[in-house]
Amino acid sequence: MADDPQSASDAIEEPSLQSEVLVSAPRAAEKARWAEKVFIAALAVFAALAVLAHHYAYFEWDVSLARNIQSISLPGFRAAMTAVSRLGDRWIPSALTAVTGIALIAARLRPEGIILLAGTASGWLVNTFCKLLIARPRPTDALVNVVTIYRTDSFPSGHVVFFTEFFGFLFFLAYVLLKRGPLRFVVLIVLSSFIVLVGISRVYLGAHWPSDVIGAYLAGGIWLMVMIKAYRRMKAKRNPENASTL
Repeated sequence: MADDPQSASDAIEEPSLQSEVLVSAPRAAEKARWAEKVFIAALAVFAALAVLAHHYAYFEWDVSLARNIQSISLPGFRAAMTAVSRLGDRWIPSALTAVTGIALIAARLRPEGIILLAGTASGWLVNTFCKLLIARPRPTDALVNVVTIYRTDSFPSGHVVFFTEFFGFLFFLAYVLLKRGPLRFVVLIVLSSFIVLVGISRVYLGAHWPSDVIGAYLAGGIWLMVMIKAYRRMKAKRNPENASTL
């Protein structure tokens, strides 16, 4: 049977198109190795903070720092904090994860999409378990301004954990896979901005204490490390020639 001319053309064009924005596999593997080392130290710190959060509803510095953050009165600041925080409300995290994961798979980045979907979903389960185990109460109006009352426990912040895992993994993929240039720079700035701003927003809206947010960044970072590790192993299995560097 003769080869399909269209298929042959697609096969030629695909690598050329990807090479415009993606680095080579060895280069990606080299840039990926930093992740495992960066996040390991967070585990011990998170464990210590979790124990303290279980025994103390809040710390003195939680109150003073939360009040300072809530005193910010820049034009549009409250609207920005509310908008960022809403990305972690109710069904939105699930929708963001599903759409992005499917988009990655459709773009022939199957390992990336699978890890994003599975890692973020399992991270939510782990975070829910941590909340129940630590059982720290939310901030109250007697101490800070509480915009919305939540029924769930406070430590660690679920919004911050989700943002760290979801946008953090996308940040990792952009850093590892995209070639250096304006596109990568803009993507990294946008993704990191979401991660930073959500922590501020949760304190500003009175949903969490600053220590809840710190614990969430640590917890999210730890789980992000797990996701990256799983991603590297999956890539190594698919590309055995790069197994020693992934």
